[in-house]
Amino acid sequence: MFRRSAAALWGLDGFVFTGAFLPVEVGASSSVELAVTRGEGSSQGSHRLLRVRPFGPGDLVALEGLPVTSVRRTLIDLGQVADANLIERALESALRTGQATVQELEASLQAAPALRGTRALRSLLAARPPGQVPTASDAETLFVQLVRRAGLPPPQRQFVVRTPEGNFRLDHAWPDVRVAIEIDGAATHASPAALARDLRRQNMILLALSLAGWVLLRFTWVDLVCEPDTSRCIRKLHEAWSLGLSRH
Repeated sequence: MFRRSAAALWGLDGFVFTGAFLPVEVGASSSVELAVTRGEGSSQGSHRLLRVRPFGPGDLVALEGLPVTSVRRTLIDLGQVADANLIERALESALRTGQATVQELEASLQAAPALRGTRALRSLLAARPPGQVPTASDAETLFVQLVRRAGLPPPQRQFVVRTPEGNFRLDHAWPDVRVAIEIDGAATHASPAALARDLRRQNMILLALSLAGWVLLRFTWVDLVCEPDTSRCIRKLHEAWSLGLSRH
């Protein structure tokens, strides 16, 4: 397996398998993508055979008994079929889980400059500041992309705010204007106890940050993926930025 099917099998953000074992993502192919280095490509029912150049050392590994392109090779191949935002989601999850490192990916790109799809991954890696931590969840990656769409500078990730009430680690922050963001992922509040615990934490953070002159916004998964919620989030971000600028 390779490309989107490999990404789904590796569990990269943005790519999942349905019960029919098909990759699901925005604009995904409805077929399982299989690579062959000999013969001709073809499409047969739910499978697509695609002719590729012979794989290099380490490009193919066994996963759950299946030959699959490595995470590094998969991230490169996604550039053939997926847009930059989707590849960024997959990249952030691979870095977060330790399935790949920036150095490993850069080495893979350098070793195979003629491979199709390399441009997207090169651009994403070039845009990452040195030492930048991965996002902590797929929802946080979507928020970073929303910020880009809003025309605002990238926020600092996992920012620690020190207040008289203690230190608080926030998902994202712009310390210059004292605007902070907390993200509720799709799995947040899995139980009443989790909800109560999170609300207590949020109340403590909100009070402490307000006393320190911060603005705190909180977004959910739906806010980040569904219109008109995403447009509403962008407006709130601009309002928070205007308020922060007026205070400082």
